[in-house]
Amino acid sequence: KAGKRVTGSREHIELSRKAASEGMVLLKNQDAVLPFQKGQKLAVFGKACVDYVKGGGGSGDVTVAYTRNLMEGLKIKEQEGKVEVFWPAARYYEKEIRDQYARGYCPGMTLEPEVPEELLTQAKAFTDTAIITICRYSGEGWDRKSIADKAFAGGDQSLAQLSAKIFENGDFCLTEAEKKMVEKVKAAFPRVAVVLNVGGMLDTSWFKEDEKISSVVTVREECGREKLLAWQGGIEGGLAAADILCGDVNPSGKLTDTFAGTLEDYPSSESFHESLDYVNYEEDVYVGYRYFESFPQAKEKVIYPFGYGLSYTAFEISTKDLKVEEDKVKVKAEVINLGKRAGKEVVQVYYSAPQGKLGKPALELAAFEKTRLLAPGESQMMLLEFPVSSMASFDDMGKISRSAYVLEAGNYSFYVGNSAENLEKWGKPWNLEEDRIICQLTSKAAPYHLPKRLTGDGSYEMLPEREQEREPLGLPAQDMDLLEGMEPADRGYGQMLRKEMKASEKHQLKEVAAGKLGLEEFMEQLSDTDLAELLGGQPNTGVANTYGMGNLREYGVPNVMTADGPAGLRIQPQCHVYTTAWPCATMLACTWNTELVEEVGAAGASEVKAVSYTHLTLPTTSRV
Repeated sequence: KAGKRVTGSREHIELSRKAASEGMVLLKNQDAVLPFQKGQKLAVFGKACVDYVKGGGGSGDVTVAYTRNLMEGLKIKEQEGKVEVFWPAARYYEKEIRDQYARGYCPGMTLEPEVPEELLTQAKAFTDTAIITICRYSGEGWDRKSIADKAFAGGDQSLAQLSAKIFENGDFCLTEAEKKMVEKVKAAFPRVAVVLNVGGMLDTSWFKEDEKISSVVTVREECGREKLLAWQGGIEGGLAAADILCGDVNPSGKLTDTFAGTLEDYPSSESFHESLDYVNYEEDVYVGYRYFESFPQAKEKVIYPFGYGLSYTAFEISTKDLKVEEDKVKVKAEVINLGKRAGKEVVQVYYSAPQGKLGKPALELAAFEKTRLLAPGESQMMLLEFPVSSMASFDDMGKISRSAYVLEAGNYSFYVGNSAENLEKWGKPWNLEEDRIICQLTSKAAPYHLPKRLTGDGSYEMLPEREQEREPLGLPAQDMDLLEGMEPADRGYGQMLRKEMKASEKHQLKEVAAGKLGLEEFMEQLSDTDLAELLGGQPNTGVANTYGMGNLREYGVPNVMTADGPAGLRIQPQCHVYTTAWPCATMLACTWNTELVEEVGAAGASEVKAVSYTHLTLPTTSRV
């Protein structure tokens, strides 16, 4: 509506909160401790209760009017009469983190304070239920490590040094201070929930150890170990987590990664830090769940499988029909809510292709769809389909047809369920009698120096070293020293340029807009330098730090500044333009809700459009 604020609007903030709550994953709910009952007393421990990481650093750091951490979210729930909170612990962490921020620490990159014994004693007298919080920073050039960080490519070395100081075991693992805090809280409280404010995977082995502890205690003192993977939830992530904990929203997120015991359980870890310049891509197609589901020794290391996520209710998924028609696999499945709470479920369809000449994972996701919110006892018939051609494998070595996507002959089996390890096999496989070439391509820019790669039987296939293709894309060799760090020329339009433009006989872009000149004719007059500067032709002007496009004033092409936006439009703080911080990409993926993610994308785009009118297209001599 005219005159209505778009950036950081209430509607967008509510959408961000909705997406965050739908992307959170409930990993464990022993004895149904969650959601908390009305009036439940809670004590919250761990710096992450106030040291909130709303999203990634660098390009993912959105300038917002505020962010809401978990304690702020629980405060709202307390005002609504949902829970009672032990606030002395929150005030202790607030002071500790505020002091660390003043000393140069930043969200997710802080030290875990030691829990004072007096505070623990007071909390035990207040309640038998505690929440443990853990957070992690994420950023560009920032990879999880299970050793102290020594360096990372393309990033700020001061952050690397700070990481080594904070995460002495690597940020994939709990720090010694976090371990001490966890043990103290577990020993003091019989009912414990864990909230993880992270952007990616981390050590979950201590969850598994919790299960062993719970099995040896008495019923009266049995320790609940509830785990909520709250990810990095954007501007309202703390309130969204409180929505889940208090049962105002039923969790429906599903993992988009496999959680294994250690970082070394992932095949890419072995040589990932061998060099800052390259990574040997030896795992081939066996990436993520495809690796863990293909090899028995790897599957044993899985703690939480791909596609996994619990709910406060129970669902039944039954496959009614599955058939192959022309180039489509069509699946009909019914979902019934068997529990006592309304909730959403995700139907996942997987396939297993025949192991022929080309290596293939034992299981691959083919299609998925999320239900609407189903009331207790309500059912929904789901219709899913995917192309038969999507089951093809790429033949890079010419075992059947070089540089072609191939469907190999044999039996293709199908599975339906709600995670990679909770599936029912459809009775009859689909048989393809002979190999089928789906798409024949030609080789361009192919790898030429990869020593070996993983195969379907767990062994490694040695690869021939090939001669590097010359000019693989038809381009001349590039000077690598000139590809990074080049500042674009300042093509401002002062009095001299205005005089040149007035006397110029060059065609103007407005002629193309008016239909008086074809675009090709307009482009033909541009030099190679003009074409390059058309894409990167303006230094920063204070709006963002990502340079601009256009700015060929002699041709009537205006300057258009760009800005980052993987989690929301990022404008420099000094501009005082506050936008919406959306949940991080990992979290959006964990919603398994394509319509919701599209809605988030459209809302984010509307903020870009709104800001571009008022800030991003101003002349470079103007102040924003």
